[in-house]
Amino acid sequence: MPSGGTMTINVAPAPIDAAGLLRAQVQEVHAELDGYLSKWLGGIAPAAPAPGSLAVALYVHAATVEDVTVQSLLRRRAPMYQMEWAGAGPARYSTADLEPIRGYAQQVFAVTDAYLAALTPQALSQPVDLSRHGLGTPTVAWVVSKFIVLQLARICGEFTHTVQNRS
Repeated sequence: MPSGGTMTINVAPAPIDAAGLLRAQVQEVHAELDGYLSKWLGGIAPAAPAPGSLAVALYVHAATVEDVTVQSLLRRRAPMYQMEWAGAGPARYSTADLEPIRGYAQQVFAVTDAYLAALTPQALSQPVDLSRHGLGTPTVAWVVSKFIVLQLARICGEFTHTVQNRS
């Protein structure tokens, strides 16, 4: 230790498994999507988004894609927009009041996070039958990566392009 100084200890981060990595990636894309929406809304305040806003539609699309992926494909349940959010979620939203749709998205994101937190490395390797969609039987890890991480990252890119060019 240097004279009169403090000793610095570098601690390596805990190793992360594949389930943890996918979860971290999904959390990051959620943060980006919410951050883009908040920044855009702050930029147009106090006005509400215009009816038919593409930016709002992209946000709704992102939450719905994730809802269907986790609930229908992976958990084999009806998506939340058909159950808890029937008549109030993505099917019936208003650009004048985004709180219900943001509430729906936050619930979808929380359910996804809980699902991913409970996944074991073995569960990531389980097959998901997507043969009726022409995709064979990929693993749970592939489905999460393809339909949540990559799809939401693409939507983030579209959102950024939309906001910069059209609002």
